[in-house]
Amino acid sequence: MRSNSKMILCSHFREQPMAWLGRFDDFNETHEIIKKSTVPNKFNMNTFKTNTNTNQGHVQVQSRSNFRQKGYCSISNINSNMQTVSVIGIIIGKDGPKAIISKKGGHERHLLTLTVRDAPDAFINVTCWGGQEYIQALSSELSIGAVVEIKDANIQNKSQNASDDKFKPWTPSTCQLNVSDNQGSILLYDANNVSDYAQFLHIPTKANNDFYTLEDIQANGTNLQGEHVNILAAIKKIWPLREILTKTGKKTIKQDIYLCDETCQSFTLTLWGNCTEYVQSWLPMDTVIFAADVRINFNEFRSTMVACTDSKTIITTCPETSEAYSLLEFIKTQNSVFRSGDMDFQGNPGNNDPDIQSISKVLTVKQIKGLLSSLSEECVEYTVIYAFLSQFDIDGEDKNILQNICSKCKKPVYEETSFICGNPNCSGGDFEMFGNTSVNIDYRINVNLSDHTGTLEYCHTPPQIAEQILGIKPKEFQKLPNSQKTNLKWNFLLERVKAVLKMKKLKRGLYLQVLELNKVGAGQLLEHGFSDV
Repeated sequence: MRSNSKMILCSHFREQPMAWLGRFDDFNETHEIIKKSTVPNKFNMNTFKTNTNTNQGHVQVQSRSNFRQKGYCSISNINSNMQTVSVIGIIIGKDGPKAIISKKGGHERHLLTLTVRDAPDAFINVTCWGGQEYIQALSSELSIGAVVEIKDANIQNKSQNASDDKFKPWTPSTCQLNVSDNQGSILLYDANNVSDYAQFLHIPTKANNDFYTLEDIQANGTNLQGEHVNILAAIKKIWPLREILTKTGKKTIKQDIYLCDETCQSFTLTLWGNCTEYVQSWLPMDTVIFAADVRINFNEFRSTMVACTDSKTIITTCPETSEAYSLLEFIKTQNSVFRSGDMDFQGNPGNNDPDIQSISKVLTVKQIKGLLSSLSEECVEYTVIYAFLSQFDIDGEDKNILQNICSKCKKPVYEETSFICGNPNCSGGDFEMFGNTSVNIDYRINVNLSDHTGTLEYCHTPPQIAEQILGIKPKEFQKLPNSQKTNLKWNFLLERVKAVLKMKKLKRGLYLQVLELNKVGAGQLLEHGFSDV
């Protein structure tokens, strides 16, 4: 594992990282507070508190320049035996403002939810209640990265409100705080130590190794539909901010981001509402993020799995973990390759692969796993395996088997973006959504291989290899009725096969690619010392 003492750079912060490795059992150790020279947001002297001499919801601007620490509590010490509490922390998450109808009086209530942090292991959700004017004004001033002092907030045990886990970010605290326009206040904090809190923006809210690779998400497909997962990835491309009118007539904003990592060249993350605030400091191919609790969905327009933010999501920009630094190093070494789309483990076998006939080493599943465990990072091995084809799902929904690709560079293109190729070096240009376009269909199939020693899961089958196996072009396959697809599947499923594999150990996982796959008879197995598979 690489030292975590190196620096991860992003446009807002150029500080030395903390020594935390993302394991929450490390939080009992003492952490030095490091003075920061850069303040992430517009910290001014304005604070908000209701003026009780006017109508409800009116916001009075106050000045706070000489704040004293006495009388304020650490978030980690908050418990349900306390009635009210005052804390200082940095905003790491924001949701709202929203309006709901009260169950008791039937009147409209407005709220804003913040997630506030004052230590690596201490952050808590704060819900602000009040009139529309008060909440709107509060929301406009309090952005992600702002440091606030929360005074006289009511304490509520999480167990009293089941919606916490479902609709709010996960926090280690057993409580949540409530502030209203007639109870407590939230003030922008502007003391001399305000910059000390910036370090907490770079610590993930989940353990540093608790994430899916982008290829894992694609391989799991609709099994992850509606699930919340964590992602560690680099920013590849930032699309323009767009205003959206929802089905209920409400206006909101969204922004699409293309992510990449060591296993996947392009994966879409859609930011909604306040989550677009994170983008201000992001630089393509230069920023790594840890996105906690993004929701995974199948996108009908793009015919692929995508991620989107919601009220549970917290994004950490430039996370100070060894995994993030390793990914950043990898992205920088692959910058030109990513942009040209020539990464050999993202589709077709690379030009440097040896001739198939020269690959003769035969291994079992157990031996392959043992080899991969001892293989150094980024090294490539080739082998032959005799096994059963134990997973070959080609008779499900087309969206899990086929994808739209650019006819020029063979990279995925999506109907939602009018089939615009995202490869900056591609000459394919913009394609019309409903015209006679230069969009092709290609296979996207993963298989499992099993023998008497175990199973290799999610073996990637490049499009041309899948076409060779099936003996039918993707467009023709798409026209087949499901019954014929099922018959085609059973021509291979649970059959004995000989597979030639390319194996690569990435920094965060294993990658297996099928270079060739053919059915074999029992006699050929016996020749290689296999009495049964």
